[in-house]
Amino acid sequence: MHISSLRIRNFRNFLSSNFEFKKGVNTILGENGSGKTNALFALRLLLDESLPRSITNLRDSDFCRNLGNWKGHWIVISVDFDELSPHEGCQMLKHDAGHMDGSEKGTLTYYFRPCLKIRQALFEANGNAALAQQTIDEISIEDYEPVFSGRANADFLCDDTYRDLVGDFQNFVFPDPDNKDFKAYGVKLSPLHEEVSFTFVKALRDVVADLKSYRNSPLIALLKGLEADISEKDSENITTLVSDINNAISELDEIRQVSSGIQDTLHKTVGYTFSPIIDIESSLPSELDKLLQKLSLTVGDNYVDGYSGDLNELSLGGANLIYVALKLLEYERKQEADKAAQFLVIEEPEAHIHTHIQKTLFESHTINKTQVFLSTHSAHISSVAKISEVNILGLNENIVEVFQPSNNLNSTECSRIERYLNATRSTLLFAKGVMLVEGEAELILIPALVKKVLGLSLDELGISLISMDSAFFEHISNLFHPDRIRKNCAIITDLDVSIEPLPDDEADDNNYQNLCRNSQKSGVIRKGKLDEHTKDNDYISAFYANHTFEVDFVGADNSIEIKEVLPSIYQQKASIDKSIGLLEDSEVRIYGKEILRLADKVGKGWLSLLTSEKVTSQTHIPSYILDAIAFSCGYKLAPKILYKMCCYRLSNPMPVLEDEDKPIQFFTDNNLNIDSCIDEFEKQCPDDDLSYLIRLLDR
Repeated sequence: MHISSLRIRNFRNFLSSNFEFKKGVNTILGENGSGKTNALFALRLLLDESLPRSITNLRDSDFCRNLGNWKGHWIVISVDFDELSPHEGCQMLKHDAGHMDGSEKGTLTYYFRPCLKIRQALFEANGNAALAQQTIDEISIEDYEPVFSGRANADFLCDDTYRDLVGDFQNFVFPDPDNKDFKAYGVKLSPLHEEVSFTFVKALRDVVADLKSYRNSPLIALLKGLEADISEKDSENITTLVSDINNAISELDEIRQVSSGIQDTLHKTVGYTFSPIIDIESSLPSELDKLLQKLSLTVGDNYVDGYSGDLNELSLGGANLIYVALKLLEYERKQEADKAAQFLVIEEPEAHIHTHIQKTLFESHTINKTQVFLSTHSAHISSVAKISEVNILGLNENIVEVFQPSNNLNSTECSRIERYLNATRSTLLFAKGVMLVEGEAELILIPALVKKVLGLSLDELGISLISMDSAFFEHISNLFHPDRIRKNCAIITDLDVSIEPLPDDEADDNNYQNLCRNSQKSGVIRKGKLDEHTKDNDYISAFYANHTFEVDFVGADNSIEIKEVLPSIYQQKASIDKSIGLLEDSEVRIYGKEILRLADKVGKGWLSLLTSEKVTSQTHIPSYILDAIAFSCGYKLAPKILYKMCCYRLSNPMPVLEDEDKPIQFFTDNNLNIDSCIDEFEKQCPDDDLSYLIRLLDR
């Protein structure tokens, strides 16, 4: 049995969200503040016995802020189970939560809803908007009740269903609470904590105390019942040895002297009548089951032979690692009859586990009977997670969306994407937007351009820049789709239009023209494939350099940056002067050929690295790159970000304006009106790169 989905309505930052899970290890990815902890807590509300009973009485702050007025609304959290087999461990869970359609599916639901009195009052106010609103306004959190139910088949994520079963808050129409639709709401029951094993390992947790605790240690749980597997002969030998050890210790003269000393002191203090009889004895239990519980873990070092120390000597990360490993082993060794299922929930394992161990801990461990849930923002964990077992949280204007990146992808596509992520440790799953480029030149220079020209990094804009072979573009961009990750992905590549005029007749080409023509043909084919790939998907789009990245960079009036790099390439002044003359030429066939020659001479990546050191606020960003940035941001940037960019531009040299022409005074006089400042910047600096970007955005 395993959890197949988690559905959350109106809880914290989840307005209406669905998580899909598989057997084995499931990963919840998300940036800070996206709701990973809230998702795990929703799961715990239903299944975690360690939570205090009172925790199910939520607070008004637990309602989703996007609701506006929370009063009268319900919080609904449901887990769906699959493979509820009839074996002994699942029988009670199947009876309470299993659907009655003969399938092996079941549902457990938690409702936090107004009590019957309030629901009845809302129903009686139907058709009377004023009375209904008054009833809603008078609701307090004390009027709410937590309810658990099994077998509910209503999908409260559906707005129509929510209106029918909870209420229509716009038209003030509410259902009759006496009409108990057990099929929709489910059958009321007590929490099913006893039917499953559930362990939560929170972030930054110090587990040393748990490892030493008789009640909480997974080692103790593993040792329980082990005496039955030990032969009778070995058991008798151990019992005899322990008894002999106890006697030997107790009869030591030094021990007897301490015992006599205590007894004599008591006699002198309270007299013989009131003095208890005192003795000191070794009390190692001779019963094998009790003796096994006395065993403890010691830790050694791979680099120091023969040394073994106490758990307190471990780092927090080492202790966490041992705890997780023991817990996995404990669950794997449990008999199926004990519990219907075992769940291990680990919050941000990267908090105290080394990155290499993060990658291998769950990749290498074969998990048969335990379903594991991880929350993480670690690229090392996400890179080995199967995308079919990943849920991605995305923040979109304070609304959390949950994405399943493998939806409607075949297994071959999934495998290719997983291999790529494993090889690159890519951060593309975490970004608000993505730009795919095909070379190290773009990967090095574009971030420098954005930072120096706009004053903010791509990271600050929430954009991940990912370099890959163009052959991967279609495969990786498949992740971004209405059915999968609903974030924008821009593909940046070259059209390779020939910089050299070409004869009408291909047969008249010289060798150089033939090379240019073949590149141009490849560019046409590339564009055709990408345009076809992106045409029906609003979440991906391709942006093209007319020629190549290097040629279009110089063509954007950036020859000065390349000229400043030349002393790092040539030592002879004559070579530098010759190259400068070619780069300053106005014809693309001249400056284009020269920049491509320089890139070929030192390597595209190295040339970009040298150029990135010369980029300033007066450098121009090629327009197609600005187009890609705007698309990756979803054509939306917060006004505060745009305002910060405007201030940066005005406080640094600009290529098209002298200081006396800048609207600096307007910004000083209107610094509380951000939008008007942005508008004024665009008006006074119409030819600036930032103004071009602003015009692309939806404001």
